[in-house]
Amino acid sequence: MIEGIPAVSALEEGETYHRVKLHEKYGGARYRGIAPCKDHPYVFIFTGDSGEEYGYLDEFRGDTFVYTGEGREGDMEMTQGNKAIRDHRKDGREIHLFESNEEAWSVTYVGQFEYAGWFHQRLEDTNGNYRKAICFELEPVDNNVEIETDDLGQLDLETLYERAKGNSAPEALEGETTATKRITYSRSKPVKEYALRVADGVCQGCEEPAPFIGKDGEPFLEVHHLHRRSDGGPDNPDNVVALCPNCHRRVHHGQDKNEFNNAVVEKIDNK
Repeated sequence: MIEGIPAVSALEEGETYHRVKLHEKYGGARYRGIAPCKDHPYVFIFTGDSGEEYGYLDEFRGDTFVYTGEGREGDMEMTQGNKAIRDHRKDGREIHLFESNEEAWSVTYVGQFEYAGWFHQRLEDTNGNYRKAICFELEPVDNNVEIETDDLGQLDLETLYERAKGNSAPEALEGETTATKRITYSRSKPVKEYALRVADGVCQGCEEPAPFIGKDGEPFLEVHHLHRRSDGGPDNPDNVVALCPNCHRRVHHGQDKNEFNNAVVEKIDNK
């Protein structure tokens, strides 16, 4: 874990930092999930497994990060930290996402995101009562230029797996690399495509066919990451499965969520 805190623009994705020192340098409440920095143009937001105890459901859905707003009891309101996320562009602030680790005050930098929208979702509060939760849709802000040269649907499974692992990324275009911009191949779409292709329309949790056909004409399943982002995350095809919406909610909100997730892991490992 890095003890010294660099300029926000120099934070490295995947690197761990000390949260207390982060707040000492930039401000913001160290015990809250949403921490606007009073004297700096940033909103720091934090996610982690402990949030599920309070009914928070944070997860990647495709390239979008769905982040549950703040408020432990009753319906959430668009005030304080929630308002800071929604209005960050108007307020001239950047959103930076961190994931809490098991070690106290250790957080992994996920990256810079921007507000794309929000919706209500029925989630439990800290007392186990259902309420209207505010869920934000956050899109990654990246200096990377994503290159998509192939129709993923035309790739065979082996090639798609290699693409998802990043072992066959297209070469960078000439003249596009600068000191502040690098060209990489985005693996998030190949990873999602690989998970859905392997599942072939059948939930890898309950092993039942997808409950309905989606708008794209394909069986509707949701991609779930078996381990946390910082432990292998969304860019690893060995770390994802496709689940029906019911199983996906169970793995996040069920009383047996950990046992169920482990059972899915074991099932995949034995195939």
